[in-house]
Amino acid sequence: MNFIIIVPNVVRRYIASLPEVTNNAYGYFNYDNRVVNERVQRFDAPSTYRGPNSFNDMEYDSLVSFAQQNINQGLAKYSAQVACEDALSLAIKSFNNGMFDGKINANKYNVLLAALTEKITTKQAAAKKKEPVLQEHHLRDLGLKRKDIPQAHRVRNVPKGVKQIVQEHGRVKIKEKN
Repeated sequence: MNFIIIVPNVVRRYIASLPEVTNNAYGYFNYDNRVVNERVQRFDAPSTYRGPNSFNDMEYDSLVSFAQQNINQGLAKYSAQVACEDALSLAIKSFNNGMFDGKINANKYNVLLAALTEKITTKQAAAKKKEPVLQEHHLRDLGLKRKDIPQAHRVRNVPKGVKQIVQEHGRVKIKEKN
């Protein structure tokens, strides 16, 4: 094994001949004589830019609720999933003058889409919740006749939470005022 000992001056001359060293901007900078506290505060207005990591949960919740309000009902009639994707994409572009535009990655989008879909499905499930319909034999058991039961549109001033038996579209239902 041969060891080559290079003299420091030879090394410096070799390095000084490289184009990366000769063609640089070292002369334009004053690294050797630095001034302490060389920066002056300019009192510029703070930047309004907010990065993707600066949003909190409340802002994401408001984005999802904005998307929920703007769901296309015609599209939701055919596919709730597609309607949710469409509403969320539009909300990201337009909510609060595009505050989220270009700042939501695929993982965050999937989380927001799942939250929106969950809200929509629970809302649809609550809307589809049917009121119990009373048959004729139920009325007989209660000692009621169909003519004694009022129409739903004629019942007024019912306190919240009180259940009433009313006729609606030819059916006798138990209805609760919300």
